[in-house]
Amino acid sequence: MDPGTGLQDVEFPDQMPADLDITNQSSPGATEENMPGLLPAVDFSVDMMYDVGSEWDTALESLNARDASTGAKELHLLEICVGTGTGKKTRTFLAYLKDYKPRGPIKGNVAMRATWRLMSTVAE
Repeated sequence: MDPGTGLQDVEFPDQMPADLDITNQSSPGATEENMPGLLPAVDFSVDMMYDVGSEWDTALESLNARDASTGAKELHLLEICVGTGTGKKTRTFLAYLKDYKPRGPIKGNVAMRATWRLMSTVAE
């Protein structure tokens, strides 16, 4: 699908792992020791201009719906791409659409924010 109408700047999400303290009484130099923990699931938001009934609006409204019997949301592969040509960097995440809602000024153009919950990176 082509990029959404009025898509704003995109930045890769920060999945910096928390440090795990592995210090013990035999740590060298009586200094704390750490190792990286698990990568956290993070929220990733994209702002775009509201284009009622567009292909993007219809798709995001559908993805934002919960399963009627379980209340769950469907998992998807979400590809985030920054740059062009040889400077292009792409990552693909396992994700679900956490929320799709309007935001912005009372008067003027209405923007929409799609917030995804990103879990594991499946391709870089």
